[in-house]
Amino acid sequence: MSFRSVPLLLLALVLPSAPVVAQQEIKTPFGMQWGEAQGRIRDVVGKAKAKVVAEHSKGPRDVLVVEGIVQEGLKRTLFYFNNNGLSEVELQYDRPSWGDEKVKAWVATIKREADRKYGPGRLYADETGNENGLRHTLKGWMWVQNFVSLRLVHYSARQENETMRRVSLHYCAE
Repeated sequence: MSFRSVPLLLLALVLPSAPVVAQQEIKTPFGMQWGEAQGRIRDVVGKAKAKVVAEHSKGPRDVLVVEGIVQEGLKRTLFYFNNNGLSEVELQYDRPSWGDEKVKAWVATIKREADRKYGPGRLYADETGNENGLRHTLKGWMWVQNFVSLRLVHYSARQENETMRRVSLHYCAE
């Protein structure tokens, strides 16, 4: 061992090591699996007494829009399919009675929980703007593991006395 490496060795012995936290795997919500067929998703939705309120084709993807899944603040769920297999689930939350600060605190809680489970998220969107009296803010964080991502998106827009806020979680098979 050289004389120069001794201070580094001593430093490594003196500094406390950070505890290793096992990260959880990002899984599809509601116990579903990537690649599940639309028919299977429709069965699960029906058993949960929720309803498919719309169906769309967006390019190569099909989308089922579902309302009525019981979860606090959950307004709707979008199931995206590529080649009839489940490829993305988007949970859209709305808390109309909450003010901006309460929603921001709730988003911060969701982010902290995702950071704890999946490791530090990466901020991928952070923008504000004011166009023609419409003030809007968009913030988005992303966690990626083994070909699966989770995105947390917080969007708000205000024009005069009207406010629209949306918080969504996007689970995607990459």
